[in-house]
Amino acid sequence: MRGYVDLHCHWIAGIDDGAKTPEDGVAMLRALGQIGFDRVVATPHMRPGLFDNTRDPSRAAFQRMLPHLASDLPQVDLSTEHYFDDVVFGRIMDGDALPYPGERAILLEFYESDFPISIDRRLADIRVKKQLIPVIAHPERYQRIWRDPDVLERLIDGGAAALLDTAALVGKYGRKPKQSAEALLERGLYHAACSDAHRVSDLAEVAAGIRRIEELHGPEEVDFLLRSGPLELLSGRIPE
Repeated sequence: MRGYVDLHCHWIAGIDDGAKTPEDGVAMLRALGQIGFDRVVATPHMRPGLFDNTRDPSRAAFQRMLPHLASDLPQVDLSTEHYFDDVVFGRIMDGDALPYPGERAILLEFYESDFPISIDRRLADIRVKKQLIPVIAHPERYQRIWRDPDVLERLIDGGAAALLDTAALVGKYGRKPKQSAEALLERGLYHAACSDAHRVSDLAEVAAGIRRIEELHGPEEVDFLLRSGPLELLSGRIPE
């Protein structure tokens, strides 16, 4: 199967904990293409104090990668994985973030042990004031959702979308994220799935995770999570 769209990948070289060299980034894209991805959005971290890739440096790093890319690789785009602290929230509201192509949705990452007290209000601000769909990266890794999966459903009811890391389904991040991913998938709480690849060696688990989705829920679910769901989000619609 082809036509997959990857909404979360760290293939740009040398700016976060993803690809180290342009050759690494090219190898990742080639491996993603072999799995079935025809479009891959780069999402370098915007995380103050660790990998604080603000908008213009991310764009410059993306442009530096383009001469290395051959025509047989997946189509590439640029966004950012926004770590949802006070600084980055301020950037989003000030228009200094890097939403998905088309500027209709934005990828957000949270602290793993808990969510901000103000999460509902802030996500509503992003949805209403900035007209962006908040896309929650790897909800299966958040301990708050382990304790109470209804928290994710509440955020979705408020206009957010949930993005599955496929490799979680084969235990890449441990037992609890695997169990959480399976439970959230069973409840139909995911709107899309992604690789979240940081290196070529991640791609075997990404492929295994895609096979696991098909084993659990059939090829239609694979198509929804990896093709139609991502395209809907990029168009500014919550997939159903």
